[in-house]
Amino acid sequence: MATAQGTRERQKQATREALIAAAHELFTRESYGAVGAEAIARAAGVTRATFYLHFRSKAEVVVELMRRIELEIMDSFRVLDSLEDPDPESIAAWLHGHAGMWRRYRMEFAAIEQAMADDPLVAEEWHAMLWKVPGVMERLLARMPDDEARNTARLHLMTLMMQLERAFHFSLVRGHDHHHDAVVAVLATQWSALLRG
Repeated sequence: MATAQGTRERQKQATREALIAAAHELFTRESYGAVGAEAIARAAGVTRATFYLHFRSKAEVVVELMRRIELEIMDSFRVLDSLEDPDPESIAAWLHGHAGMWRRYRMEFAAIEQAMADDPLVAEEWHAMLWKVPGVMERLLARMPDDEARNTARLHLMTLMMQLERAFHFSLVRGHDHHHDAVVAVLATQWSALLRG
């Protein structure tokens, strides 16, 4: 028999999920910048006050969307780290697979980009997530002889990830993909130089 507390928690979670789904749909159809909390609430069938019981702002909805794809992003970099011979060809194949994730989450990446420009919360969350990636690159870091070399490798990873994020944002989210394969080839060479050390 379900308790009243359990029923309330399920209803609360269902409302939160409805708000996230509504925001996702509206961000996809209209863009992050064009959508307000009231529109998200209306699309979810709740009041604006109910929206604010669950989220302080629409930026918090974007943070939730970001957290939902974080594991997949981390898993993708684990695959990169596990490459036996990270030569440019195998890294290019990895990059094409990673690009598939960017295509699947195109709306999320677009909303993240727009929200980062307006809300420090989203920028901080994205930056924190990028800093987690070196932690999953265990083989790379294990090859480093000391803490200084590991810290340098982490910085190289961060700059390469930022470069990758910008390149994929413009080619896959913004649709400027006419040079995508050439960009992948250049990125693969740069990543290989780090991973092969």
